[in-house]
Amino acid sequence: MFIVEQQMRSNNERPAFESPRLAHMLDGSSKHQSETQSDTPIGKRTPMSKHPRVRLAVGAFALTSAVVLTGCTAGGAGGDAGGTTTVTVMYAVNEFTEDYIADFEADNPDIKIEFLEYDENRLNAMLTAGDPPDFVRGSPSANLFARGLAAPLDDYIAKSKVIKEDDLLPVNDLWRWDGKKQGDGPRYGIVKDFSPDNTLWQNEAIYEAAGVEPLSTTEPASWDDVLETAKQLKAAGVEMPLGIEWQWGIAGILNTMVQQQGGQVFSDDLTTIDLQSPEAQRAIQWFIDYGKAEVGPTSLNPLPDNQDAPSFLAGKMATTKDGFWFGGNLASEDGAAVAATSSMAPAPTFGERLSPALGAVGAWIPVGSDAKDQAWKVMEYFMAGQPAIDRASSGWGLPSLESLWENIPADEPYQKQSIELAKDEVNYIVPLQDSPYITATQWNGILDREIQAGIQGTKTAEEIAKAVEAEVDPLLAQGKDQLG
Repeated sequence: MFIVEQQMRSNNERPAFESPRLAHMLDGSSKHQSETQSDTPIGKRTPMSKHPRVRLAVGAFALTSAVVLTGCTAGGAGGDAGGTTTVTVMYAVNEFTEDYIADFEADNPDIKIEFLEYDENRLNAMLTAGDPPDFVRGSPSANLFARGLAAPLDDYIAKSKVIKEDDLLPVNDLWRWDGKKQGDGPRYGIVKDFSPDNTLWQNEAIYEAAGVEPLSTTEPASWDDVLETAKQLKAAGVEMPLGIEWQWGIAGILNTMVQQQGGQVFSDDLTTIDLQSPEAQRAIQWFIDYGKAEVGPTSLNPLPDNQDAPSFLAGKMATTKDGFWFGGNLASEDGAAVAATSSMAPAPTFGERLSPALGAVGAWIPVGSDAKDQAWKVMEYFMAGQPAIDRASSGWGLPSLESLWENIPADEPYQKQSIELAKDEVNYIVPLQDSPYITATQWNGILDREIQAGIQGTKTAEEIAKAVEAEVDPLLAQGKDQLG
């Protein structure tokens, strides 16, 4: 659940969020470029059982919110035994591998890693018991920050020779919290890798066969134009013209649409929502129209794999709103057939050009950890050491440290093209408003169910708005009471 916090700007003005470093990168002259790469970087991430990236991200986000709303407090973790400190790491095993554990322990003989596979229920129980892990996978969450579960990292960064403030790309500001909003204040985590998640991958061969002009790879189309193009492809016989990864949640897309028009979903104090505004009504109607047009999967007709990748790689889906991450699929053996005709298009807009990172998955150190210093060493290793280099070289996601962009492969035409676009697109990532009083699971579930009614023709956009408000506002009030 996200809404942009910052003042709206005209389409030809980059957000104030942009740093001189990124402007330098946009000029194609980054000092970190490899001589063997194109003059624009990309990023990668480790594959996760095909592609459950967003599912894990949303799960982590919902977890921190759910944990906090129980009113639990965090306690200590880790301990010393014979001069060795144990750091409990709760992460995904295919991201924090046994080889990485062995590598880290070899270089840090005074630290032993106890690994736990990330599990929402287990983390909840550990936090409630006051015995949290020391290093935790997760997404930035207002609820996590507002409850004070995460330890600030600024002092560690100031002293670090590995993770430096001027190497952190602005996407890391999603892990900052000033007590009221994301984007300012202390840092409470670091992004592992990321993507402007609303960018579109298209198989131009399908467009050509259908006689439909592909989307521009340099200028963002409107959401309406993207849907109209999908309808044209449908009329030409394309089986699935447009996937938006509906099954991974639509609240972030809706909030982006509203903010692009200069509106907001949550009230300034984050305690109520307004979906009856013209901006929200336009966004809701877009989802209704998308579902009724039957141009792509929804929760009423989900894909069996719960993701767009198999359909796109099989040449059945023309376009998928899947972010930069998706390029990793094209580098696989299954993606070879469509890679040569694939390109990435900018994130669609309803006015202001905003291209959010809806996950920003990374890691945080619980304030209740008894091994924060040692956990920080794990943070340095995982975010800037060999694991980070491997992620940057793998074909998935963009590194959140500028110095790692030199490791991103750029051998194929689709890689070069998507890198060039990504370097521009990241300048439109901004922290989005996030209420600490409701979980992502609650918000997405209610919105999805009501929009289903709109697709089925039993409710109008206005009726959907009123129904969602009637359910969400009491949850926000309850969450506020629980947080105190």
